[in-house]
Amino acid sequence: SIAVLKGHGHKIELLEYLAPKDRKRIDVRPCDVGSVHVAFTVENLDDILNTIAASGWRTAGQPQTLRSGPNPGKRVIYVRDPDGITIEFMQPP
Repeated sequence: SIAVLKGHGHKIELLEYLAPKDRKRIDVRPCDVGSVHVAFTVENLDDILNTIAASGWRTAGQPQTLRSGPNPGKRVIYVRDPDGITIEFMQPP
């Protein structure tokens, strides 16, 4: 099945393969070679975390605040949806 999200000049296609029935889930970490994820910028990271926790999502640790580099002060966290898909949320300073 497919869902297409459009808005603000962007388009995201979300695919879910329903066949074959014996397809396997691969548990990869964000640091593993070949790992991919989608990242979203949000206004309030704490609100997002409260909302997704109520829907069965889990975090991969605690939110981190970047201390150096091009985005100091940005808060970031990786989460896993109920299907195990990694998503990153980022809150600008």
